[in-house]
Amino acid sequence: MKSKIKVFASFCLMVGICLLVGCGAKSEPIGKLAGVEGKVDVKPASSEAFAAAAVQQQVFTGDSIRTSDDAKAEIQLTSDDSRIVLSSNTYLEVRNFSEKDLRQMNGIAIYKISPQNRELKIHTPQGMATVLGTTLRIDVSDKETIVSVEEGKVGFSKKPGHQVVIESGKQYSSTAAEDTAINIDPLDLEKLFGSGNLAPIINPR
Repeated sequence: MKSKIKVFASFCLMVGICLLVGCGAKSEPIGKLAGVEGKVDVKPASSEAFAAAAVQQQVFTGDSIRTSDDAKAEIQLTSDDSRIVLSSNTYLEVRNFSEKDLRQMNGIAIYKISPQNRELKIHTPQGMATVLGTTLRIDVSDKETIVSVEEGKVGFSKKPGHQVVIESGKQYSSTAAEDTAINIDPLDLEKLFGSGNLAPIINPR
């Protein structure tokens, strides 16, 4: 009788440990690094240190990705082939992808998001962009966020209950006096979304 109790107690202990640590199972990847140029580092959710990234490396919820000078990284989302391109000196956190939650702390990123991933939320220090299936660019500094939309529609909120809708060919700055997006010259639009190194549009001073 005592041995059966011990066996049952051991089984319960193992089950409890598995529930706490997930039996070592790892969450499903949300995508992969389809392209890496220059010095790109990744900090996994389970680590406190960054390590050099590699092409085809899987990306998980909780990971952080940063690019250095003259570097570039492209994230390909597993669900529908949407793409996120990080330019140089950019920092992106995949906060909780099951809730479509990202955080771009600084730098320049282009998001090519399909309608299947609508309601993707991109937090910046100045607010939050809500992507509704579109191609957009976000420039972030300590004091300003600029959202430029090539295709589709994006909402930007500086505070709860506040939202500016940015449509195709328009741009909005978090420092703008008016809560309206402005038109982008077609030639400037082409430069903003060019395939080469992306020039910043926020004055660093």
